[in-house]
Amino acid sequence: MPAIRVLDDHLVNRIAAGEVVERPASVVKELVENSLDALASTIEIALEDGGRRLIRVADDGSGMERDDALLALERHATSKLSRFEDLDAIETLGFRGEALPSIAAVSRFVLTTAARDGDGTEIVVRGGRIESVREIGCPRGTSVAVAGLFASVPARRKFLRGAPTELAHVVRMVSRFALAHPEVRFRLDHEGRRLLDAPPAVDRAERVAQILGRESAAKLLPFQRALPGIEAHGFVGRPVDASPRRDQQHLFVNGRAVQDRVLSHAAGEAYAHAVARGLHPALILFVEIDPARVDVNVHPQKTEVRFARSSEVHDAVRDAIASALSSAGAVPELRDLRPRTNPEPAYAATAAAAWRGPATLAEKAPASLLDEGSPAVEPGRRAVPLAQYRDSYIVAQDALGILLVDQHVAHERVLFERYLAEVERDAVPVQRLLFPVTVELPRDEAVLAAAEAEELRRLGFVLEAFGGNTIRLDAVPAFAREVAPEALFRTLIGEAARTRSVATGVPELRRRLVTSASCQAAIKVNYPLTHEGMQRLLDDLFVTDNPTTCPHGRPILFRLTLDEIERAFRRR
Repeated sequence: MPAIRVLDDHLVNRIAAGEVVERPASVVKELVENSLDALASTIEIALEDGGRRLIRVADDGSGMERDDALLALERHATSKLSRFEDLDAIETLGFRGEALPSIAAVSRFVLTTAARDGDGTEIVVRGGRIESVREIGCPRGTSVAVAGLFASVPARRKFLRGAPTELAHVVRMVSRFALAHPEVRFRLDHEGRRLLDAPPAVDRAERVAQILGRESAAKLLPFQRALPGIEAHGFVGRPVDASPRRDQQHLFVNGRAVQDRVLSHAAGEAYAHAVARGLHPALILFVEIDPARVDVNVHPQKTEVRFARSSEVHDAVRDAIASALSSAGAVPELRDLRPRTNPEPAYAATAAAAWRGPATLAEKAPASLLDEGSPAVEPGRRAVPLAQYRDSYIVAQDALGILLVDQHVAHERVLFERYLAEVERDAVPVQRLLFPVTVELPRDEAVLAAAEAEELRRLGFVLEAFGGNTIRLDAVPAFAREVAPEALFRTLIGEAARTRSVATGVPELRRRLVTSASCQAAIKVNYPLTHEGMQRLLDDLFVTDNPTTCPHGRPILFRLTLDEIERAFRRR
């Protein structure tokens, strides 16, 4: 008896189903993609028991004739490809011709379709074998009912989760389809209860509001960037609203929901200096690109893509998101304040770096906040200080209301952007030490200091080997001249060791070292500022790329709007 044999077609279909169909949400995905490819204007999804007992997807698309419906149940039968060259520019969501036979192989499957009103076909399939075919009267379009998913494959069915979990996956999947196709009406019911009803929207902003809710959508910032052959647009959340969960991020390429490292990395770079590690802002990203420049045939479930020129896509997405984050609308209001866990280590207080000098109460604020002579927002200035609270927070006013500013993280943001720009230009001003400092390091850190000597020089640290594991520090960055040189250097070498341990490149190492140095050099809390010092800090803050969060991702300022103030005093 030969050891190698050709598998039975039904067994082949069940094996293929394992690649295409993972859970009820996978079935919904494949069927909705077919409906969209059929140019449906309305798609209705109904579930029972989270989709484990029944899934029904109905549309008003183009439908099929009897012979086409039968062919659609054969593996690799499709109307979406005809030539080898078509693979190089796929414009449909489906194209392999595997979905229907794979689903039918592991369920009781009923396909009802009609290319014209009243002239339809019903095909019943159980476990991959056709049981009946008959003509019926039905409206134009297609309806597919999938009952008892994996009932014939107990080994697969036992891996399904409970109904609430499977339902949540379906809701997320349908929501993503709705976001990508605002011109289509989507309805989703579960055991007779309507979970989603999204009528055709006039634009993506309206569809986002339908899916996420008006209040959540109002917090998002729109963005758009167009280049030859590619456009990146969508909506991003403000850094202050970032969450530990990634499920608020939705990525689409040519209307297809995807998971892509290039796009995720681009978004991460745009937020790199604005969000703490471990937090993820909301993101709805649409990339429209020439189909010839993207390969969608790289994953069995078509959830991954490969770009022909990925760096161009990456930079377009990064720059588009970054431009939105730098807009004035990103300043959070006090009602946005939520308790958050700070994943960054606490830093020991060191000497302050700027605006030193005695400050009396009269210097810190006007004699009376009710005086007509109180400072007003001057032309060309974003904000004017009113007072300093507990020697730590600046109370200021701008055109929209009252601002509360954390002076330490505000100064950290200012120093960070200045310092990083100087490092990138290789033009960091240095402060020569009157008495050079010798620093003995652990062996591994001494080796790292030698390996990163050029990068440390760019950062403004002039050093040389002094025998064994000891280095001599002759100069430090001028902006950090009031920070203890040895403590500053040891902290940076420790940060470099942690960064290199995860194999990051020079840009990430540089960013983290600049962040660490800026934090140490920034003025601290419980430090009094003169009125002029507060004004200078505010002026410097509002010309940075991101005045709302520090490089660690902590919020810098919040606004109490005039509307909120007047409502509190019942003036409106």
